[in-house]
Order: sequence, then C-alpha cells, then structure tokens
Amino acid sequence: MKRSLLFFGLFGIAFSATAAVPPPEGAFDAIVWPASLKAAPSESATLGEFVIQFEKTTLAQVMSEASIGIIVHRGDAGGSVYWLCYSQPNVGVRIWVISSGEMGGDRHSVTRVVAEQFKTAQPSTDCPELPVQLQPLSLANHLWLGSMDVDIQRVLGMPSHQDGAWRTFDFQGKTKGKCEGGYDVYNWLWTRSDKGRVNRIDAGKITSC
Repeated sequence: MKRSLLFFGLFGIAFSATAAVPPPEGAFDAIVWPASLKAAPSESATLGEFVIQFEKTTLAQVMSEASIGIIVHRGDAGGSVYWLCYSQPNVGVRIWVISSGEMGGDRHSVTRVVAEQFKTAQPSTDCPELPVQLQPLSLANHLWLGSMDVDIQRVLGMPSHQDGAWRTFDFQGKTKGKCEGGYDVYNWLWTRSDKGRVNRIDAGKITSC
C-alpha cells in the first residue's frame, strides 16, 4: 500500500458531531517525503509498567489496565477510528490511544498514540483522568512530551522531514507475510515543538500489503 494512501486512512478522518474529545487532526495533508530512518523510531508506548505494543495490544486491554475509560468510534471504511482518551490535569496533558478501524482489525489493536500539552486538560466522562498506575508515560525510546528536539535527534538521528514546528521521523521496511515480497511496515514518530521542547507527539505503526 502506498504511504500517501495509507496516510488518509490514518489521519484523514471525518468526525461526526458528538461530545467526545476526538484525537487531534493530522499535521499534514499527505506524506510526500521519503522515510529516511534505518530502524523503527518506536515500536511501543509505556504507561507506568504497562507496555502498549503497536498492532498487538488492544484497546480493550488498555481499558482493562486503566479500569476506566470509554472506547469511542467514529467514521467508516478507511476513515473509521476507535480510541480511548485520558487526561492528566496536573500537567495539562491529554493522551489518545487509537486503533484504525481498517488496519486495527476486529480486535481493535492499537495503531497510534497521540499526546498533547494544553493550558488545561480537565477530565471528562469520555476523557477521564489517567490512573496513577499508568504513569509515567514514554515511548519505547524514553522520549515524550517535554523532550528537547536536540535529545530526540541525538537518539533517532536527523528527521525525515521538517516543517515549521513539526519534525517527522519515519521508517519503512518489510516483514515476512503472505503478500508478494512480504508485508510493508511503516513506523513513525512525529513531534511538534515550542522553543525546542516537544508539546505534541504522534507515534504509531501500520503493517499492510
């Protein structure tokens, strides 16, 4: 599957009107740059001692660990998406744990995690406070909100693409599978920064024919 087409399935979501707090919209209209990393930037996210493995851990498993939360669904076909939302009011952060309706399968495996810093992030019914046992949070490489751009670059190398406050770290490779030549693997970590410090992070993984 071409990454430009895959992008719209991941981020080009048309949400219906609801009181639920939706994940932020994608930063770009399309992925038009090459994936330059030689290794995946992040295969998982860690919440406390609980590890979310992209494409393996399900939304139901995350909700079970948290003992709180609501799985919200919007859209259909390539625009279908399921998510859990959690708030950290003490630090003004919201976290979305997301499953692509098309790529996450019937089990709703996690394909993406987004976190964003806000001035305030008050809990709500559909975005409750993140339990203490699921804190602190980080990606597999220990990067998270508040990380400095220079530290991320030190860990991952030069970004694949940079546009204003956004930096993207993209990896594309192959893995064994029933498709001719194997499955395509796309793994990404995108960051938005203010004065060199990350205030939004978007990471995930998709495997496709």
